[in-house]
Amino acid sequence: MKDGKPIVWILDDEWKNHQMENEIFRDNGMTLKVTNSKSLLKDLPEYAPCADGVIVQVGFNCGEEIISQLDTCKVMATYGVGYNHIDLTAANRKGIPVCNVPDYCIEEVSDHTVALVLAVVRRIKSYGNQVRNGHWDALDTMPIKRIKDMTIGLLGFGRIARAVAYKLRSFGPRLIAHDKYVHREEFAEYGVVPVSREQLIQQSNLLSLHIPLTPETENILNLENMKLMPKGAFIVNTCRGGVINEDDLLSLLESGHLGGAGLDVLKQEPPNADYPLLNMSELLITPHASYISESSVDELRKRTCQHILDGVKGNSLSNVVNLSELFDGHASTK
Repeated sequence: MKDGKPIVWILDDEWKNHQMENEIFRDNGMTLKVTNSKSLLKDLPEYAPCADGVIVQVGFNCGEEIISQLDTCKVMATYGVGYNHIDLTAANRKGIPVCNVPDYCIEEVSDHTVALVLAVVRRIKSYGNQVRNGHWDALDTMPIKRIKDMTIGLLGFGRIARAVAYKLRSFGPRLIAHDKYVHREEFAEYGVVPVSREQLIQQSNLLSLHIPLTPETENILNLENMKLMPKGAFIVNTCRGGVINEDDLLSLLESGHLGGAGLDVLKQEPPNADYPLLNMSELLITPHASYISESSVDELRKRTCQHILDGVKGNSLSNVVNLSELFDGHASTK
């Protein structure tokens, strides 16, 4: 609290405009402060000790150094589904609940995933580059498979993966998935065959990734298992960049074992100009944009602010991703 008003502190290197948040918190008698990485060193000692609520943008590393100084913080929230950028162990030590928004962009991410699937299978990037360079030859970009004849695999079968399966069914491929936390009956509802992780990798002509980034899933796709995919297979990733070993992916694209990939996420965001993956002709990269639409961003901002309002006012919290023993019934995962 500062000057008799609760302080909401936003840590954000991505969004430049926080007018909506400012209006929401002002109308609730709270003061907003926005800090980016460049101003963090100056703002940290002034705002960390007195912040009542903290919002952390995806990609802003909020670790022990920051969280250990949150002496009056009642709640933290992240803009989005993922929360690996927040040190939950440090938050637990301070007794601070951390909330996410796990279901605000299911339609957007599943649409983007399907768009990447179509783009890489139909080799849209290669065709576009060809025409831009003055060529006109429909046959120089083969092989192209009929989607109906493919097996498409889903690693993870949560909300987004289920929406992807529903949307892909109309194209007629065989759909398989692996998720050890999902009952077999739930796969059948979407016309998806449950398989082991090994079977998923070995059978998928296209593998779409829908898992959170955790110590267990980091580099879960590596040279050893990606080599087991059918020759010419594709990978689409709209979850987190760290689940793929990018050096291994590059190697298999260069060798021709993999036919291409569509990535909305990278291990390093944004990438440097000399990032090796940027120059691969069969690799389509979008800038972590799968969640974007006007509706989804507005919803995300409002629901994230509501977490802070609830926490500061002492109301019941939803979508708490830590401290489950203190917030039983509200904890949520992706």
